[in-house]
Amino acid sequence: MVKKLGERIRKLRKEKKLTLIEIAQKTGIAQATLSRIETGTMTGTVESHSKIAEAIGVGLAELYEFVDEREDAAAAQKKEDGAKVTVHTQQVHIELLTSESSKKKITPLLITLQAGGKTSPESLERGVEKFFYVLEGDVTVHVGKKDFNLKSGDTLYFDASLTHTLSNEKKNFAKILAAVSPSKI
Repeated sequence: MVKKLGERIRKLRKEKKLTLIEIAQKTGIAQATLSRIETGTMTGTVESHSKIAEAIGVGLAELYEFVDEREDAAAAQKKEDGAKVTVHTQQVHIELLTSESSKKKITPLLITLQAGGKTSPESLERGVEKFFYVLEGDVTVHVGKKDFNLKSGDTLYFDASLTHTLSNEKKNFAKILAAVSPSKI
């Protein structure tokens, strides 16, 4: 964000054909400080940003435009791009539904269990949580010493540090949308 802000200040300053010396004279901010802000090696303060914006002839909101990186983090994965298969056996097929999962806070997975299919027992570290939403079929989720029988449309939220498995004891396949947070595979 600091680098983007500096780039934005430099771009606006050059568009107005202003030098660092002129901005320093108008704002009272040292030329070296202005240079560091523009290169992203220094953040500056809201007060200094306000002075810079005024000297350039823009509002503070306009100066901060394009600084928010949240929109840049949005990432679509098209079906035709193919989902990455993380586990594939005759009974269980697990697809990772996003790219760069190590950079995410949630890992979304699509689990398909064939008739009679069962996942291997799993226990993640404390603080990791899981959410299951049954899209199709019926499944039994074993969490610790409890069993949860879930049908299409049912959900389950649990502490993933407890040993857990998914099983499909029916004659048809089952599909489950899973979310793991924080991101762990």
